[in-house]
Amino acid sequence: MRKSRFLVIPLVLFFLMACSLSNGIQQIKSAVTQLPALLTSAPTALGAVQTLAAGQTSGTDCGTSTPGGLGVALSTPKAVLEYTQQFTFTDSIVDGLPATTATLASAGASTFSSISNGFAAQFIGDPCNLSRIIINAPYTTDQSTVDQGLAVINILFSAIMPLDVQVPLLSWLAQNYSSVPVSGQEQTTIKTMQFTLSRAESEMTLEIVPAP
Repeated sequence: MRKSRFLVIPLVLFFLMACSLSNGIQQIKSAVTQLPALLTSAPTALGAVQTLAAGQTSGTDCGTSTPGGLGVALSTPKAVLEYTQQFTFTDSIVDGLPATTATLASAGASTFSSISNGFAAQFIGDPCNLSRIIINAPYTTDQSTVDQGLAVINILFSAIMPLDVQVPLLSWLAQNYSSVPVSGQEQTTIKTMQFTLSRAESEMTLEIVPAP
């Protein structure tokens, strides 16, 4: 399962990063529908990520992990996101638990300038089995904050989620991201994960926890 998860990352990740932000949500929806065809028509592209998969646990002993988490090791998204050179990482403590926060590096901030000031993704809990992921993205009436917020979140998902979670999740986000009212929220459960999308006046938050 772990190996097959990584095999889809380059196709999903670079397809999404190649999308023009000016077309926003429509291109993301199109990407979702085209993923199965991409996966079957370009098998030679899959081998590029095997090196990443081999090094995903570098520096982390994951022989024993905390039960009841998301089933995602921190090394999984970190290895792939560092490879894109779009993100930088810092370690801290959140609610008494270890946490690593991904923010946009200079290259990512240049590409996603509308959300560069304030975007953060927190990976919280046991590094071998994360208990919570919280993604915050600036949100205003400017359509670019919608387009870029979705694009960056989708890049994160391509590094975190198995394909059978990622595809329905991309569709759900495309349908709901721009329609959540201030102080409102939308929630869905896919497989073993629960996703809550909530909006403040100038920020969108997506929280991922184990399904109850």
